[in-house]
Amino acid sequence: MIATEGMYTGQFIYCGKKATLTCGNVLPLSSVPEGTIVCNIEARVGDRGSFARGSGTFAVVVSHDDDKGTTRLRLPSGGKKTVSSACRGQIGVVAGGGRTDKPLLKAGNAYHKYAVKRNCWPKIRG
Repeated sequence: MIATEGMYTGQFIYCGKKATLTCGNVLPLSSVPEGTIVCNIEARVGDRGSFARGSGTFAVVVSHDDDKGTTRLRLPSGGKKTVSSACRGQIGVVAGGGRTDKPLLKAGNAYHKYAVKRNCWPKIRG
């Protein structure tokens, strides 16, 4: 479960086919209308979400193919992906969207940011 924009403390979150189309609820993609913004989408049924999980990201339901039982998504990268309509998705945009807008301000913050990732900082010229 990932926090989406518009969720609040004490909110009831519903999962399943009969859940309403409100922010934070989890529904199978077959019961989500086209053009809906979703996040935390499963790649395969039951894998608990793998697409559009980063802060401020979302995917859009483009179309449904009822004959094949698939749903076409537009991912945050701009690419299109076809997944099973039985895969679940959470309604809304992942919270924390403006996280990268704030400047790091000092070298120590940059040091700690990249220390947990990989050895790509500092960049030396010369």
